[in-house]
Amino acid sequence: MLTNHQLLQELRQKQQQLEHFRRAAGEPLQAMLDHYDWGIVTGAGHSGLPLLTLRFDHRIALNDPFLLTLAEEAEQTWGPVDFALFSGESQDPVRVLSRTLLDQRWRWRQPNY
Repeated sequence: MLTNHQLLQELRQKQQQLEHFRRAAGEPLQAMLDHYDWGIVTGAGHSGLPLLTLRFDHRIALNDPFLLTLAEEAEQTWGPVDFALFSGESQDPVRVLSRTLLDQRWRWRQPNY
């Protein structure tokens, strides 16, 4: 069982990791991340991947340039990640892997809106 000191140390480490990721991203991505509630949970995703959670206040578009840039940055930082995307329309998240978002064959078939 973790002590309070260990939990606090783990929380600080997680905050530093998220802040490092945010700072490494470009300015437009930083601004978007600052606008939304987001975080990462190590090992909580599909097959033990990191789980990146993100809460939007609008409908989710899987071909959104912000989301694609976020997937690219996340893969560069942590490798493949599992996304749990919450929209303003539902309490249930849309789950998608970063590799799926970045798959050029999948994006090629998507209509542009």
